[in-house]
Amino acid sequence: MTYSPKRAMAELRHSISLGPRATSSPMKRDEDSSPFISDAQPHQDDDDGRGRPPFKDRDRPFWSHFQSLCPFLGDDAKTSKISIFFLILVALLGFVSIFAIVKRVNAPYLCKKDGITLHCPHVKEAPSLWENPYSATTSWKPCAERRAGGISDLPPENETNGYIFIHAEGGLNQQRIAICNAVGVAKIMNATLILPVLKQDQIWKDQTKFEDIFDVDHFIDYLKDDVRIVRDIPEWFTDRTELFSSIRRTVKNIPKYAPAQFYIDNVLPRIKEKKIMALKPFVDRLGYDNVPQEINRLRCRVNYHALKFLPEIEQMADLLASRMRNRTGSSNPYMALHLRFEKGMVGLSFCDFVGTREEKALMAKYREKEWPRRYKNGTHLWQLALQKRKEGRCPLEPGEVAVILRAMGYPKETQIYVASGQVYGGHNRMAPLRNMFPNLVTKEELATKQELDHFRKHVTSLAALDFLVCLKSDVFVMTHGGNFAKLIIGARRYMGHRLKSIKPDKGLMSKSFGDPYMGWATFAEETLFSSQIPNTHTQLSSAQFLVMKKIFVFCFLCLFLGFHSQRVSSQEHASTPPRGWNSYDSFCWTISEEEYLASADVIAKQLLPHGYEYAVVDYLWYRRKVPGAYVDSLGFDVIDKWGRPIPDPGRWPSSKGGNGFTEVASKVHQMGLKFGIHLMRGISTQAVNANTPILDVTTGTAYKESGRIWTAKDIAITARRCAWMQNGFMSVNTTLGAGKAFLKSLYVQYDEWGVDFVKNDCVFGEDIDVGEITVVSEVLKQFDHPVVYSLSPGTQVTPALAKGLTGIVNMYRITGDDWDTWGDVAAHFDVTRDFAAANLIVANGLLGKSWPDLDMLPLGWLTDPGSNDGPHRQTKLTLDEQRTQMTLWSIAKSPLMFGGDVRKLDAATTSLLTNPTLLEINSFSSNNKEFPLISGTSSKGDIENDDLINSWQSRRHLKSLQPSDSQVLHLTSCADEKAIGWSTKALDQDLEHICWKEHSRKKYQTPFCLNKRESILSVEEDIMYKQQYQGKVNLLASDREDMCLHGSPKRKLTSKELKRGFFSPCGWDANQMWELNPNGTLSNSYSGLCATVNSVKGKANSVGVRAWIATGRNGEIYVAFFNLNSAKTTITAQKSDLAKALPGSRVSAGPCKATEVWSGQDLGIIDQAISFGVETHGTALFVLHCG
Repeated sequence: MTYSPKRAMAELRHSISLGPRATSSPMKRDEDSSPFISDAQPHQDDDDGRGRPPFKDRDRPFWSHFQSLCPFLGDDAKTSKISIFFLILVALLGFVSIFAIVKRVNAPYLCKKDGITLHCPHVKEAPSLWENPYSATTSWKPCAERRAGGISDLPPENETNGYIFIHAEGGLNQQRIAICNAVGVAKIMNATLILPVLKQDQIWKDQTKFEDIFDVDHFIDYLKDDVRIVRDIPEWFTDRTELFSSIRRTVKNIPKYAPAQFYIDNVLPRIKEKKIMALKPFVDRLGYDNVPQEINRLRCRVNYHALKFLPEIEQMADLLASRMRNRTGSSNPYMALHLRFEKGMVGLSFCDFVGTREEKALMAKYREKEWPRRYKNGTHLWQLALQKRKEGRCPLEPGEVAVILRAMGYPKETQIYVASGQVYGGHNRMAPLRNMFPNLVTKEELATKQELDHFRKHVTSLAALDFLVCLKSDVFVMTHGGNFAKLIIGARRYMGHRLKSIKPDKGLMSKSFGDPYMGWATFAEETLFSSQIPNTHTQLSSAQFLVMKKIFVFCFLCLFLGFHSQRVSSQEHASTPPRGWNSYDSFCWTISEEEYLASADVIAKQLLPHGYEYAVVDYLWYRRKVPGAYVDSLGFDVIDKWGRPIPDPGRWPSSKGGNGFTEVASKVHQMGLKFGIHLMRGISTQAVNANTPILDVTTGTAYKESGRIWTAKDIAITARRCAWMQNGFMSVNTTLGAGKAFLKSLYVQYDEWGVDFVKNDCVFGEDIDVGEITVVSEVLKQFDHPVVYSLSPGTQVTPALAKGLTGIVNMYRITGDDWDTWGDVAAHFDVTRDFAAANLIVANGLLGKSWPDLDMLPLGWLTDPGSNDGPHRQTKLTLDEQRTQMTLWSIAKSPLMFGGDVRKLDAATTSLLTNPTLLEINSFSSNNKEFPLISGTSSKGDIENDDLINSWQSRRHLKSLQPSDSQVLHLTSCADEKAIGWSTKALDQDLEHICWKEHSRKKYQTPFCLNKRESILSVEEDIMYKQQYQGKVNLLASDREDMCLHGSPKRKLTSKELKRGFFSPCGWDANQMWELNPNGTLSNSYSGLCATVNSVKGKANSVGVRAWIATGRNGEIYVAFFNLNSAKTTITAQKSDLAKALPGSRVSAGPCKATEVWSGQDLGIIDQAISFGVETHGTALFVLHCG
C-alpha cells in the first residue's frame, strides 16, 4: 500500500494526542504528482491528461519556444549575446532558489508512525544544547545573606511576643512554601516558631514528620540569628489538644497573600494576649510584594539554605545523579523531565486528550465525581478544553514532549531522568516518548529495590529524591505548572543560572501540533524559537524581574548582576574527587615559572585526558631563592604594601609590574587546565614586623574602623604562630572587621589572578583555625567562578573533628605529610577506615562536595622534605607498594594529586596514574568501605589475631594493654566524648597535677600526669591578648620546671609518625596554654582542640591484611586485598560475607565472574570465595560481575 502522509499524521495525532491548530500550511503534498502543488492549481484527477488544455504545437522546434517566450531573442546573434547571458544568469539563480525552496518545503512531516514507534527526522545536536544560552545571566549571584553584618538582631528569649504554630499542608513542595512563610511571619511579629507539623494530605496520604525529611538541627541552627525556633510546644502549656481544636487558640481569618501589616495589626495582639496561637489554614497566607524586602531574603535563606534534607536523602540523590551522569560508560550530561500527566492532573485540567470512547467516558465519570461543580452536565467542557489548550493551560502529553525535545535537537541517545507519578494511560501513553528516547529511566529503574525500601516509608522522601536529582541535572524540563517544577527552576536561578531550564510555551506549541501539513524543518524552527522567547523562560527574560506570586520567583529580589564576565562552571564544586598535580613532592618550595609551565604542558598533553585538571603551585612561591632562604627563614618573602604575599619576580618574571599570577594562570587556562596555589595561615611575620596597613577591597584604600586605620599588628595573634613554621605565619583575629578584611583582600586578589584552587595550610588537624576557614569559605562563595578550597595538614584528624567543617570546604587532609616510605602508606589504612565508617567518604561541601584527602602521590622523580633542591631521586616505594597506594587512594575516593616531576614521567608511573579501573572507582563507585571479614595465610603460617588488623574488635579496642604499649597524646574535637577523662590532683599546697584517668583501672599502668602552673605572660606588645589567656595554665614535665607541653608539633609530621607529646622551653605561646574544663576535657589555646591519651602498639599500623569493597555504577563489585606483611600472603574472602556487607548488590544474585586488575588474570566463576596470593606490601584488585 502506498504510504499516505495524511493518514500518518492522523495516526500520530491519535497516538500522541496532538491538539488543533488554527492555521494551515499554504502548501499541500500530493503523493501522485510533484512534491508540492499550490492550492490554486487545478486538481488533476486522473493520469490520462483529461481536464488539461491540449497542446496544439507540440511539433514546434525547441528554439521557436524560446523565441515565443522571449521575443527579444532574434535571429541576429550579435544583438542577442547580452540577452542570452542575462537569461542564463537568471535561470541559474532561479534554479538555485527553487532547489532551496524545495529542500525547505519538501522536509519530512513531523513524524511518521509505525505501530507504536514514532520515526522523527534527526535534528543535529547544537553545541549549546546542554549550555545556558544566556551566558550573561551566569554572573548573577545569590545575595540572600542577612544585611546586618552577620550580627544577630534577635531579641532576648524573654522578649519574644509569644509562640506560633502552623500546619504545613499539601505535598512536599507546598509544605516547603508554608514553612518559609511561617518563618517570615515569625520574624515580622518577633514570635517564637514551634517546629511546623507536616499535615497529612488527602491526596498524598503521607504522615511524614518534619524530622523524617529535613535536618532539624541544621534548620534551627542556620536560622538562630533570624528567628527563634523550638522543637515542641513549651512545657508550661499543658493542654496541647486546645492548640489543635480550640477557636480561642486559632487565628482563622488570615486572607491569602496577606501583607506584613495585617499580621502586626490583627494577629500580633492575639499572640501577645494568649502567648501561643495556631495559624490555620496557612497555605499562601503571606504576600510577596507587600512585605519588607528583608523578609523575602529571609524566605530565600529558609528555602535554599535552612531547609536541608536529611543526609541519607542527600547521599541517595547524589548516587542517583552520579549514575545518571555515567550511564554511557563515561561522563555524560543528563536531562531531568518533570512529567505532569497523572490521572488527577489530567482530570483537574479539564483538557481534552485523544483516546478511545471508553477512556473518555471513564474520565468524564471521574471528573464528575471529583469536581461536580465544575463538571455540571459536561456540555460546556469541549469548548472549555479548546480554549485551555489554545491558552497553553493543558499538560503536555509524553508524545508531545518527545516531539518537542527532538525538534530542539536532543538526539535519541539523550539520557533522561523522569520525575513523575503514575502516568495516565500507562505504557501505551509513554510508548512514543520511550521509543524516541530509549535511555529514559525513573528512580525505580536507576536504583535497586533494597536501596529505595528505606525511603518508601514516606512518600515525601521519594519526592525529595526526585527533587534533588532534577535540581542537579544539566537540563531540566518542566511540562506543566506546580510547586515542584517552580521550586527547582527557582533554585537553579537562585544559584546563578548556571544550569539550563526549559519551560515550553504550550500555547504557541499547540498551533504547531495542530497543523498536519507543517514540515519538520518548520516545526523545528518554531520549537527552537519558542524556547527562546520571553514567555518560555528557558533561562531569563525581562519579565522575570517582576515580583511574582510564588516563592521561587521572589528570590529574584536576592540576585544582582555581576559587572564583569568570568568563567562559570555548570557543575557543582568538586562533584568527584579532584585530580591534578602539585609541585611540593618534586620541587618543595623552589619551583620557577619556567619549570611550572613546562610541567603544566606535560600535564595537559598526558594527564588531562584522564581527568588530571589542576596544576598547583605549592609552598612559598613568594620567597626569594637566595642564600639564607629556606622553608622557615624570615625576611625573604616578597609582599605588597598591604602585607599580601606576591610571586617572587626572580622565579616568576611575568609577575613584575603587579601582575601577580595573572599571566601564568592565563597560559594554564589556555592549556585546558585549572590553576592552583598554596597559602599559609593568616598573615606573615614579615608583614607584622613591617606593620603594613590592611586593604579594604570595597574602597581600594586602607581599612578604617572606629576612626582609625588598622594595621597588621592590630589583627595578628602572635601567640598563635603556625606551630611548625614559627618564623613564617600566624593567625589573624577573625572576630575583628580588619581581620576579615585582610583575608578577603587575599582571596579577592587570587580571584583577580584567575586562581581555581587554593590549598590553605596550617589551618587544619592539630593546627586548626576554624575562624579563618569559615571566613575564607564565605569569601569564596561570592566569586563568579568556582574555586576549590583545600585544607592542610591533616595530622591527628578524626571524623569528629572533620564533621564540623566538611560543609564549607572541598578537600581536607586527614593525615600528616605522605612521603615515599612504606610506613607512610601503611599509616593510611586506619584513618581511611574510620572516615568510611563515619560516612565521610563524600559529604556536602562548599558549593558542591567535600572529600577526605590522603595527600599527594609521591611517585616518580622526587625531592626531599624541606629541601632547597628540585627533583633529584626516584621514589623509594616498590612497584607493589605504589600499586597499593594507588588502589587505596582510589577506592577510598581520595583526591588524586600527583606529586612527582611530570617532565620525567615514565611509562610505569603513567600507567599507574591513568589506570582506567582505578579512575572509574575513584570517581564513580559507591558504598566504599573497609571489609573486615577476611583471612590471611603466609609462608610463615596463619597470621595471629594480634597482627590481623582486620578484626573489628582488635581495631576498636585493644584487647590488652601490654606494658610495652606507648601512651600517645592526641588532639580531637572537644565535642568528642573520647576527650573526657582529665582531672586535677593536689600534691601539696603549691603543686597540682592534671592527670588522665581514663585507664587508671589498669593495675600495671601508671596514670599519665603533668605538673600545672599559671601560664607565663609576655611583653607589652601582647597586652591586648593577655586577658584572653588569663586562667590558662602551662603543663610541665614532672622532672623539668622550664619545659612545657606543646599541643601541636613544632615540625611537620609525616603520616607514619605518632605524636607522643613533647616539651619545649616555656614561653608566651598559645600552643603551651591549656584549660581544664568542668566536663573533664583539656583544651589547647592554639588549636581549640582537646587532648586525649591513647595507648597503641608500635607496629599496629604496618602489619596484617586489609580489604576494601565498593560497588560500581553499572552494578559491578570491586574488592581490593592489601598485604601489609613482610611476606607473601594468601588472602581469602567468602562470597556470602560480601553479600552481607553489600546488601542489595548483585553479589547475592548468583555466581560472579571475577578478574584481577593488576595481573590481568581471569579467575572465572566465583561460587564460594575469592582467594589470592598477594605479594609483600602489595595489592590485588578484583572486578566482579555477578548475577
